[in-house]
Parts: sequence; C-alpha cells; structure tokens
Amino acid sequence: MNKKKKILLVTFSNISDHQDKVVVLYEEMRKKGYNVFLLLPEKIDVECEKSNRTWFMQCPDRPGIAKGTFNIKHLFLIIRKVKKGNFDYIFFETLHLWNLPLMLSSGKNTEVFQMIHDVIPHGGDRTAKQVELMNRTVCKWADKIIICNNKYKTELCKRYKISSNKVKCIELWERYPEFQEAKKSGYMLFFGRLNPYKGANNLLKIVELCPEIKFDIIGKSDPQVTEIIKELKKFPNVTVDERYVSDNEIKSIFQKCEWVILPYNSATQSGVVVESYKHSKPVISFDVGAISEQVEDGKTGFLVASGDIATFAEKIQKANATSQERYNQYCKSAYGYGYEKFSPQKAAEKLSSLFK
Repeated sequence: MNKKKKILLVTFSNISDHQDKVVVLYEEMRKKGYNVFLLLPEKIDVECEKSNRTWFMQCPDRPGIAKGTFNIKHLFLIIRKVKKGNFDYIFFETLHLWNLPLMLSSGKNTEVFQMIHDVIPHGGDRTAKQVELMNRTVCKWADKIIICNNKYKTELCKRYKISSNKVKCIELWERYPEFQEAKKSGYMLFFGRLNPYKGANNLLKIVELCPEIKFDIIGKSDPQVTEIIKELKKFPNVTVDERYVSDNEIKSIFQKCEWVILPYNSATQSGVVVESYKHSKPVISFDVGAISEQVEDGKTGFLVASGDIATFAEKIQKANATSQERYNQYCKSAYGYGYEKFSPQKAAEKLSSLFK
C-alpha cells in the first residue's frame, strides 16, 4: 500500500479496552510510516499522544441510544472534520450509531472498514437486538467487514446476505508486555461479565465438583444470574467480586491466578483468552464458538467439549496438580502463541495489507 494514503482509525467506545486497541494500532502504524490519524471520544481512559493527528471529540456512550445521541451539533462537527480530512480509508473498531452518518458522508473515494466482534449476538443479552440491527446495517453500508475469526465468515455472509469477498479476518489484539515467569498459586480465575451466555450455571456446577480448588470470580454480574451468585458465595473456597475492574487492577488480578477458566455456553471469540496469554496464563475453556482458533489444546491450555461439566472439573484438578516445571511450559506456550497471533504488530500488518 502507498504509505501516503490517509487512514483514519475510529472508536467512539467508552470502554478503555477498545480505546487502547485503536490507540496501540495507531502507534504501530505510525512506527511503520503510515499516514494515519485517530478519532476517539473526548474523555478517554488510556494514554494517547496529543497532536494534530489525534482528535478527541464529544460523542455519546456506545453503542446505541444514549444521552447525547441526537446532539446534532457535535455530530456535524465530527462529520465536517472527517470530510475535510479527505481520507482514503476509515476503520471503525467498534459498532456505534454515529458510525453510520460518517459512513454515509465519507465520499465515494473513501473505503470504509467496519469491525464486527459478535457475528451472532449473544442470546439473552439485553443489547442483542440492537447489535443484530447494527450488524445488518453496517454490512450493507461498509465496503469491508472485519471479523475476529475465520469460523464465522460463512455464517456472517449468510446471515446478513453479503459476499464473502467483502469479509476479512483480523484476530483480536492487545498490548504485550515482556514475558514473566509465574509461580503456582492454586487459584482459578473467572474474569469478566457473569451472565447466562458466559456460563454462570456451568460455573456453579464446576465449583461444586472441585471443593479443594480456590476460585476467584471477578466481574460485573447480570441480574439474570442473581440466584447463582448467591449460591456461589456460599462456598468457602470461592471469592466473588461483583464489580467493574479498572485497567490498573487487571495486571495484579492475572498475576495472582494460576489458570483462567472459561465455562462459556456460547462465544464468538474471547478477549479474556487474549488477556490471559498477555499475562502468561494458560486457560481451560469449553470448545464453543471460535475459541478453538485461540486455544491449542494441551499446549496453551485445555479445550473441553461444550457442556461436559465433569471433564471440565477434571481438567481443573489436573491443572492444579501440575508441577511447577510443567506449568512453566504452559505459561511460555500461552505467551508465545498469544504474541504471535494477538500482538498489535500483527494486527497492524494485517490491516495495512487489506488496504489497496
């Protein structure tokens, strides 16, 4: 690609993880000499350089109807700024209602890329209908759709009636620190939202089968799983921390654990797997969605047939009994595999290769 072509990377997300994904992608592309710019919310929770290439604009919280959604003044300010930029490519990392007017006003010489994280909205999720509608709309309006795995490409084309030539894959990415040796701690970590599709019911059954194992369950819980949370809190070997975790806390949370567990009922792909590898931690997961594209069974962790609670509990017990030497091998494999597949350097290479 001609490196003088103008590229705009965009997220209107108020979630720091998505903000940082776009910031680190921008940093990597700048290092490689690309003519890249960045558009972010005015209030961000990550570090980002201040320059004439980085724009911080007022916008509503993602992804749909929220306070400020119909603030036409601020929306038009963004549209005018983007149109004046005369970009060759615009890449939207997250879904947001304001992506749509930017797509419509981008001009015939601008190629629009939209990333879709959940090809199939999670059943039972409150925003499922919104996500489905947004997916359907951006699939029609964007020039290229980016998904995070190859498994769902056929499903996306069929579901939203678009050509396979329009769909490309870039795996999730994260900043990667230096590898650090980890000591066995005996803690199994469940990290992230506790809701039906992330297997709150499975987690309860697994805990019941593993009374000798220590579990840390950390993340915001959904009202639908209130009773399950109450039951989990009764176990003496279980700690439940129901809250949103700041970025500053994530490192210490993953350093404390020995393995990360994902007893999900469904998934597209998992950012928790990427986060685990980044902190050199192997995982135990049900083989759902495209998680098999993220986990090398027996090397970076264990994959268990979906719904097989007994085997999942056995894998936890096996992992807990692993020697320090063998555990070190799992940690090195998890980190190495993650760096090769999910580093921002790889994401920048793949995205730039998709531009003409």
